[in-house]
This record gives sequence, C-alpha cells and structure tokens, in this order.
Amino acid sequence: MRDAVANITLPTVISPLEVVRHQFEAWRKRRPCQGRIPEALWQAAVGLCKEHSICEVSRALRLNYSGLKDRVLRTRDIGLGFGDRPDHGFVKLDLAAPMTLSECLVEMEAPSGAKMRMSFRGTRRDFDPVELSQVFWRQGR
Repeated sequence: MRDAVANITLPTVISPLEVVRHQFEAWRKRRPCQGRIPEALWQAAVGLCKEHSICEVSRALRLNYSGLKDRVLRTRDIGLGFGDRPDHGFVKLDLAAPMTLSECLVEMEAPSGAKMRMSFRGTRRDFDPVELSQVFWRQGR
C-alpha cells in the first residue's frame, strides 16, 4: 500500500509569475529581431506588480526595471487595476506654486532721529532684514 501512495504525483501549481515568464520566453523565441514587447505582455507584467515587487518582476521577466516602473506608476495614476480606493498614505504638496503673497512693513527710528523703513513683499529675499536692523542700530553708537 505504501508503494502505491509513493507513486502518486500531484499536479504542480504554477504561479502567475511563472506563467507570464513562459509567455515572455515564447514571445522572445518567435519575435522579430529587437521587436517591441506587445502591450498584452506589458499589461501582464504590470499586473504581477500587485503581488510582487517591481524588482522581482523585472528580474524574472528580464525587463528593464525603469521601463516597468514607469508603466506601473502610470497605471496607478490613472487607477487601472489597483483598487478603487486612492492611497491616502502620501500627500503631495506643490511647493512650486506660491500660496499667497505676504507683505511686511518695518519702520524704525533711532534716538538720534535717524529713520529706517523696510517693506517686504512675497517670501524671497536676497538679504537678511535682521542684519540690516542691527547695522541701523549700531550706526548711532
């Protein structure tokens, strides 16, 4: 009875990564020289990145890491196949656009009667207003 059980072989389960890897190998064998990868194969590779890292998929399928990463990011940006919920773990801030321009006016008068007025608009300054104030206060001493 033991020998009968030992001879039974169970069917092996092939992972989706292996299936797509075999598809890429078959395409590479029959493709024209340096032909472009069909869009269906790219989509299969991007789909694998839901369960595997981009690095793991690019190595297994012998794909350019950056090319696969760009496709995965584009797919995530337009929301195809990566769930209906947006990722709230990251907040993107656009710091290039100015918020609101601020304005500041500083007027100083020394006991000697000297007056200084500084007006600032926006946030960018090529000088230090504190240093200018210190110079102003020191001039009368």
